[in-house]
This record gives sequence, structure tokens and C-alpha cells, in this order.
Amino acid sequence: MLEQFVKTKNVKAAHVGLEVLRKPARGRYGLGMFYGKPGTGKTAVCESLGMEDEFCYIRCKYIDTPRNLLTHVVRELGEEPSGMTGKLFDQAKEQLIQNPRILIFDESDYIISKRFVEVVRDLNDEANTPMILVGMENLDRSIRRYDHLYDRIRAVVHFTVFETQEIQKLAKEMCSADLDASAIDYIRSASGGKFRLTIDMFDLAERIKKTNDI
Repeated sequence: MLEQFVKTKNVKAAHVGLEVLRKPARGRYGLGMFYGKPGTGKTAVCESLGMEDEFCYIRCKYIDTPRNLLTHVVRELGEEPSGMTGKLFDQAKEQLIQNPRILIFDESDYIISKRFVEVVRDLNDEANTPMILVGMENLDRSIRRYDHLYDRIRAVVHFTVFETQEIQKLAKEMCSADLDASAIDYIRSASGGKFRLTIDMFDLAERIKKTNDI
């Protein structure tokens, strides 16, 4: 597989959303929301951004508590976590004030369903730094239950599945095997247009090419 991160429609939309988040409104930075079906490339985009100094990537987990979440945040910000929940919150806040970064909370459905998304809101308020909530297709509906949180959303990016034309473009830039129109149509049908499954099928095509020397 060619080592490239292709600028798909979802990637381009994410960058447009980021430009909005980088610009404060009356001195205040808001929240972003990236959501969509599984396999549409949300995590791939966020992990790629997380490798840049401007961002800090946190993957939320089902077992998270406010303390666990803040421990992840403090550690990813480069400081050794210390103390209970309140101390951890202060650590995270001070790190963000001293060295502002955009926090990305992947799989944020977990913290919303457990009703401690207020941790994110409080950090956004007190550190005044942009943050992105990333989640599944129903994330938009879930966040709407929290009016005081939804009001802070400044950028919304809906990740969607790929159509045949974009899979063809992806193949040219990411797959070392030459795929004809019938192969592209098959991949679109078998993958359902999902980024993750599409990449898996590119890998399969490359293995077939290598094994059969074609």
C-alpha cells in the first residue's frame, strides 16, 4: 500500500471545519463535531491530525470515568498525571493555557452516554481552547440533548461513504495494483463505500498482484 494520506471529500471537509475552529468568536473558541458511520475514516483523519503539534488526540473508552479521561488528557499533553479528578482537571487546564492545542476526543459517544461530557465543556470554558468531539452517526442527535453544549458547536463535519468515482481516485493514489472499472465497481459494492473496508480490499488486490505476478 502506498504510504499516502489521500485528501478525500471527508478529509477536505475536516480541514474546512478546522479552519472555522481556529478562528475565535468574540475571543472564545468553540467545539467541533465529526460524526458518521463506522469505517468512513474518522479515526484515520483524527489520528493523523494527532501526530501534529497543534493537536492532542484522546481516544475515549467504554470504561472511562471523569478521572480516567482527565488522566488520558494530562498524559497526552505531556505531563505526568497527579492527584484526584480536581487536580487532574487543573493540570489539563494549565497545560492548555500554557501551550494551546486542539483536543480531539475520538469515540466521544462513550462520555456523552455516561453524562460526563461536562468535563469537556468545562475545559473548553476555562482553558478557552478548541475541541473536537468525534463519534458515530447518532452523535449529532445525542449532543442536541445538551443545549448548553450544542450551542458551543462551531463546525460540523459529517463523514459519508465513498462513491465509485472517489474509490477510483483512492485506488490511483493508494494502491500499487492497477484496478480496472470492474474491480472498482466490485470494491464499491463489497465495501459499501466504507474507507476502512476499501483499504482492506486494496491490500487484497496488492497481494493477488504479487502472488500471481500480474
